Amino acid sequence: MSSTAPLHRPEPISDHHQVAAFDSGVPPLNDFLSRHALANHQSGSAKTFVATTDRKVVVGYYSLSASQVLYADAPTRLQKGVARHPIPVVLLARLAVDLTWHGKGLGSGLLKDAILRVLSAAEGIGVRALLVHAKDDRAKAFYLHYNFEPLPGHPMHLVLLLKDARRMIE
Repeated sequence: MSSTAPLHRPEPISDHHQVAAFDSGVPPLNDFLSRHALANHQSGSAKTFVATTDRKVVVGYYSLSASQVLYADAPTRLQKGVARHPIPVVLLARLAVDLTWHGKGLGSGLLKDAILRVLSAAEGIGVRALLVHAKDDRAKAFYLHYNFEPLPGHPMHLVLLLKDARRMIE
């Protein structure tokens, strides 16, 4: 598949999206998309959004779900101004780009789209931050580049406060 094909803005996954050829280079991310993303989306446990070509071939995706960070595990900035209860966040459960699209800005575009969706949701529900569980050091470096910060004691779990996300998007 050519990485010059026009792409469509990420949309909710459906059964008309072609996922079989997707290869991010990370088997668990490929497996989730092909075997679990649609069912999880339909059940409401994780909402998956896909970037596609004109032929509905998926070339990138991300999944979001509700989550929380324990107050004791949160960085000081996330704790500020809240009671000592679990802090509501949205988990960016997965973000993956097909190998043919690596290095072309699609990952950044998917992250921006995810942030915009979370900011929109935060207008109607309590959300303090976007949380990711980086799978490896390369993924961690990607999120650190966008000002995510590690949770104390959990260096592969990173958060982006929504106030920082708003500034990033503006």
